[in-house]
Amino acid sequence: MSYSLLSFSNPKILKGRNVYSEYLSAILHLSPVNTKICPYQDIAGCKEACLNTAGRGGIIKKGETTNVIQEARKRKTKLYLEDRDTFMSYLISDIIKFDNYCKKKDKLPCLRLNGTSDIQWEHIPTKNTHYGISRMYLFQEYAKYFEGYGHPEWKPCKEIVDLGWREAKNIFELFPHIQFYDYTKIPTRKVAQYTNYHLTWSYSEASSKYAQYFDTIKYNIAVVFNGTMPIYYKGREVIDGDISDIRFMDKPNVVVGLKAKGKARQDMSGFVIHV
Repeated sequence: MSYSLLSFSNPKILKGRNVYSEYLSAILHLSPVNTKICPYQDIAGCKEACLNTAGRGGIIKKGETTNVIQEARKRKTKLYLEDRDTFMSYLISDIIKFDNYCKKKDKLPCLRLNGTSDIQWEHIPTKNTHYGISRMYLFQEYAKYFEGYGHPEWKPCKEIVDLGWREAKNIFELFPHIQFYDYTKIPTRKVAQYTNYHLTWSYSEASSKYAQYFDTIKYNIAVVFNGTMPIYYKGREVIDGDISDIRFMDKPNVVVGLKAKGKARQDMSGFVIHV
């Protein structure tokens, strides 16, 4: 089954399956082209060490300036920025397909929507048109129930409701049974009302104003270390975040230690903590 936006072969999410075999993970990768995609990329100093160019995303043949992975991420990002309705319809279709696949495999679905972005999805609206289009696309046999869709007096019939039709203002409300999780560098995000969305805040000392949030953040905090990972950091226990990517299974109030990889080892912006 093909997907328009989501991917499943990312090594980080694959590691999680070895630790928590009951889950299947999917991830969305965009291109962090500007602050609309990653609002804190300059303040947090993470641009140079960004994972967008890690792994296969950073393998570029001699004489070339890009690769198919980067171009795919750019196309997805362009769609997100220029045609949000179509993007959301594709995303919801992908999630429905992934959810159905997990059911067939008797697995629990979990999703990272910010693989290489930092979008506040809690503020990105979903519309019934997105869900309706997705359902028509996936279940052609039910298309007849959507006749007249868009008319002010149109209402979903029982068959559509049984399929899972629901009113929802964002992706988390649209799929309340799916666990979403992300890293974020936005210290002011408030998502506690969404029990199916887990955030881990990403620390950086690139800016003293940004670093001071460490003492007030209520989420777990991810810190990239270069050198031997400490047992404690700034009063919090450090756990090894490289073992698994399934962050919502971490115990609370810890530092998620991540080892600097590739060019991040040379980062001196303050994003990587050298120990």
